This record gives sequence, C-alpha cells and structure tokens, in this order.
Amino acid sequence: MRMKIINVFATLVILSLTATLLFCGCASGNSGNPVKGAYPTLKDTQRNVDWPMTAYRNAVAMGRITQGEQEQINSLFSQYQTAFQAALQAANSNHEATTPDNVKALANQLIGALGGL
Repeated sequence: MRMKIINVFATLVILSLTATLLFCGCASGNSGNPVKGAYPTLKDTQRNVDWPMTAYRNAVAMGRITQGEQEQINSLFSQYQTAFQAALQAANSNHEATTPDNVKALANQLIGALGGL
C-alpha cells in the first residue's frame, strides 16, 4: 500500500513538472523575438536581423512599405551587410566568433528602423 502511494505521488510530481514546462516553456530571454543588442556571436546577429528583414521583404511585396522607407531600410541593410561580411571574413568565416561592436550597432539601428515600420 505504501509503495502504491509513493508511485502515485511520483507520477503526480512528474505530470505537474511536465505540465509546467509545457505551458510555461523554457526561460529564453527573448521568446524567439529579436532583442536589440542580444547577439554575442555573428550567428546570433545574423539570426536576429534575418527575421525582421524577412518580414520587411514580405511587407514590401504586399505594397505596405513606401519608397522612402524602402530606401532607408535598403541603405541601413547595405551598411550592416558590408560590416557583417567584413567581420565574418576577419573571423575566418567562423559564425561563432564574437560580434564586433560596429556590427552590433548597425544591427541595432537596422532592427530599430524595421520595428518602426
């Protein structure tokens, strides 16, 4: 009888932990959304810029972005991309290398502009 109570208790604990993780998820600071300044590696930086740029390109295709906004974003993206490629080359194509401050600043500026659209 005592063993059965322990088994039931253990099962309840496991189920409650599973339910907690299932409904709350893991604690990942940004929940999948790009966070300005949160890019320790070039790979993280690229990932954080790629998602908003994809959304931007989709908005352009749907006609929701003005010509002026397109020019602004295209200019910022070009500056970011040039700096990113230079940093990647300096890191011998190692995407796990630390993101240089100038690339972080350009990524922040680009994401900020994209967020304002």
